[in-house]
Amino acid sequence: MSEAKPDNSVWSVFRNRWVKLILGILCLAAVGWVIYTLQNILVPFGLAMLAAYIFDPVVVYLDRKLRWSRTAIVMAMVAALAVVVLGLLAVGIYYAVVSVDRVVNPATEKVIADSAKPDGLWGRLRAEAEAVPEEVREEFNKFLAGLATMLKERFHDVARSVVTGAGAVFRAVIGFLLRILNFVLFFVVTAYLLVDLPRIRDAADDLLPTKYRDQIVRILLDVDRDVHAFFRGQFVVALALGVIYSIGLLICGVDFAILIGMVAGLANIVPYLGFWVGIIPALVFALVPYTGILKPAGVVVAFSVGQAIESFYLTPRIVGKNVGMNPVTVILAILIFGQLFGFLGIIFAIPLASAVRVLLRELIRYYKEYQREDAEARE
Repeated sequence: MSEAKPDNSVWSVFRNRWVKLILGILCLAAVGWVIYTLQNILVPFGLAMLAAYIFDPVVVYLDRKLRWSRTAIVMAMVAALAVVVLGLLAVGIYYAVVSVDRVVNPATEKVIADSAKPDGLWGRLRAEAEAVPEEVREEFNKFLAGLATMLKERFHDVARSVVTGAGAVFRAVIGFLLRILNFVLFFVVTAYLLVDLPRIRDAADDLLPTKYRDQIVRILLDVDRDVHAFFRGQFVVALALGVIYSIGLLICGVDFAILIGMVAGLANIVPYLGFWVGIIPALVFALVPYTGILKPAGVVVAFSVGQAIESFYLTPRIVGKNVGMNPVTVILAILIFGQLFGFLGIIFAIPLASAVRVLLRELIRYYKEYQREDAEARE
């Protein structure tokens, strides 16, 4: 018995362009809702996808030059990346501890020395204690004597507080272990994605409708070109800014100079974020201990000069006008997608903004072609 053919009148509804558009919007909304719901879980996977996307051209280049298998190149690159990240963390922690020790110890010793003076803190406290009336001392002694009795009566409350505190400590330990797991998961997923990226591309290409495949591929290539150009240019600009900030802070004699400078430079991948990330802690360490206005003024000058070099020379020369995403667009995209999807939205703000920009450009092109064809038909 042959199968019944589908009702053409039903399928004709799904062939309508407006029905397709509505179904597409509903699918995008469903995907957005799933991402919004699972954003905390998807963060390491999102970071891994972004890292795989950024490092894929490097893998392709090394594959051509070294003639190794893609798996060997990926494993070597991910291992090197892990070593670099762990090394930077170790150096940063060590440098921070040494710098804090250099700043805090002299300040602590000074406070202790000042307190030991007759007119210091301990001297004033001793004088205040001796001036306390006898009646107040007796009441205080009675309070201490009744403290043990009160603790016994409040034993259950104390026990409950201890259990609550232990639960908080346990949750903190579990959170720390989960962060370590996410850290490891990032490198594992990055390696798998980099190895399987060609197969993922081929599978995605097979899913594209044949009629629109060339147009979709052309749009995706435009997005890919813009995003890679932006990240490549911004990364070079960020490194250059990190060096400029570090040199300026070293000249000013600010503690944490290299650490603050490099973090501020790398944070400038998001335009203008690095300026505020760097100048606030730099001013704090320039003012503590306070030795005059010269050091804080030098910090402001260093960051202002670095920002001027970035705005008028580095970004126009390195990023270039061919990227097409100005800083205002980037900041707006990060704010919008960050508000919608949290940290995951911040990660993918630049690719999504580039995709929206290319799609808008395509819509304008189609609109102009439609206007031209309509005008020719009327003539």
